Amino acid sequence: MLIIFDLDDTLIDTSGSVTPFKLQKVAEKMLGRKPTAIEMKELLLINASASKTQEAIQIFANRYKLFFDEEFLELTSPLPNDFQIPCTPYAKEVLEKYRKTMILTLVTGGHRSFQLEKLEKAGIDASLFSKIAIPEDSMKKPFYQEISREFSVDPSKMWVCGDRILMDLKPAFELGCKTIHMRWGRGLNMALEPWIDFSISNLGELQRIIP
Repeated sequence: MLIIFDLDDTLIDTSGSVTPFKLQKVAEKMLGRKPTAIEMKELLLINASASKTQEAIQIFANRYKLFFDEEFLELTSPLPNDFQIPCTPYAKEVLEKYRKTMILTLVTGGHRSFQLEKLEKAGIDASLFSKIAIPEDSMKKPFYQEISREFSVDPSKMWVCGDRILMDLKPAFELGCKTIHMRWGRGLNMALEPWIDFSISNLGELQRIIP
């Protein structure tokens, strides 16, 4: 059996740590000053309901008639050396447990070097995963198919766990994989689809789903 994990807001608490930090840096560049508490609260609220961070920045910039161009580069620039990213509850324990009996893989969308940096700053050993795939366009379906072929595992014996329904889980469902929705970050605001097999609030709940 094989599990495919998402990274952001599944294994690590991106929305509670990295996102606020990056949004503040972007706001500083757009405004030319440190954003006020009210401005940051508004930007974070916009981001919570947006489909992605770039969309939230565009909405915020339009609302305040701000010019932005290179600010998007800030989203994937290296984090400070001492920056630490918390894992979601039980993430490390679950990975250590399942590494002994299952094939663990990671498919995460985004900028490769930044995604690997986040993995490292969360203290997750990359060697836990038999394969790590990082599609920059976040189109995950081809990578799910590739993993199925590479490890000779039928999709019906593959579990996919992620917070974003359309990006992480729908491609898995279309291939016949079992799907687990993580209610974290943007996943908290998403209406569940009837085809989703399970929905969890922390990774510790996986142990009652996958023995």
